[in-house]
Amino acid sequence: MNCPADIDSPLPPSFGLLLRQLRDGLVRQLDAEMKGALPEFGFSHYVGLKILSHRSPCTANELAQALDQTPSAVTRLLDKLEALGYVRREPHALDRRALQIVMTDEGRQMWIQLKERGDAAMAYALRDLTPDERDQLISLMTRVRDSLNSP
Repeated sequence: MNCPADIDSPLPPSFGLLLRQLRDGLVRQLDAEMKGALPEFGFSHYVGLKILSHRSPCTANELAQALDQTPSAVTRLLDKLEALGYVRREPHALDRRALQIVMTDEGRQMWIQLKERGDAAMAYALRDLTPDERDQLISLMTRVRDSLNSP
C-alpha cells in the first residue's frame, strides 16, 4: 500500500527522530573531519581520545562506561590507539589485577588536532544559529538529558 505524501502539510519530525537525525549528521560530519587527520580515524576514535583527555589514567571498564560501549568494543578501540602510540596500558596503581589506560604525549598531541577538527564540525553544524540560540539549544538539551537521568 502506498502512502502519498501530502506536500502541503508535512508532519513535523518527532523528537526522537529529530535527535537521531542530528546524531547521524554529526557523526557523518565528525567522521569526515577526522579522516583529514588520519584516514583510519573516525567518530569512535575522536570520542575515545576526548574522554581519555579528561579521565586518563582510567581502567578500560571506566572508559567503556563513559563511552556507553561494551568492554569488547573498547578493547578493540584501545588496541588500535595503543598500536598507534596514543595510549599505553600500565599496571593499576591500586589494584594489581587491573590495568589502567594512560594517554601518551603523542596521544595528547593527536587529541589537540582532533579537537580542532571536532570544533570545526560543531561550528559547521551550528552555523545557522546565533550565539544566543546556541546557548539556548545547549541549555534545553542539557535539561532534557538531566530529566532522563534523574529518578
